[in-house]
Amino acid sequence: MAMHETADSKVIERFKQRTSLEPHQVLRYCRNGSPLWVSAEHHPQENDIPHCVCGAKRVFELQVMPQLLNHLKVDAPGASIDWGTLAVYTCAQSCDQGNRYTPEFLWKQDFSADHR
Repeated sequence: MAMHETADSKVIERFKQRTSLEPHQVLRYCRNGSPLWVSAEHHPQENDIPHCVCGAKRVFELQVMPQLLNHLKVDAPGASIDWGTLAVYTCAQSCDQGNRYTPEFLWKQDFSADHR
């Protein structure tokens, strides 16, 4: 790694390369895959992701990309929101809770301070 190159700069460069293929993509689906992180920091550890209400582990299913922010038009003072990526984890067993809503787990990763 070059002296000026950090782990974070390598991660953001990978993110930029992958998203350049579909620059307007707002959702990225990859069940049992891995999120495309925007930073080398603040990745969930296995124990950070709670098990489903049925007791099964949760797995990565999809992520909401930061490109969605361009479409939400909420960049006004007091109304602004921001994220690097939102990773959604769902039941590995795809459990059926009948007609009841089963909450999923969301991990929010912000851009690092170096890449804002």
